[in-house]
Amino acid sequence: MSDAEKREELEELAKERVEELPGETALGHRDPEAGGEGDPQDYEGNRDVKLP
Repeated sequence: MSDAEKREELEELAKERVEELPGETALGHRDPEAGGEGDPQDYEGNRDVKLP
């Protein structure tokens, strides 16, 4: 796999992960207009996702 292909794959993975991030206000409360899934206070990240 070339460096360009790796970069493209990582960029796609990053876009998907960012879409999943819960939106929050400056005070850390859920912001429904920001999109994402879940509550920011419950978000633990994606440690189990292995990068290519």
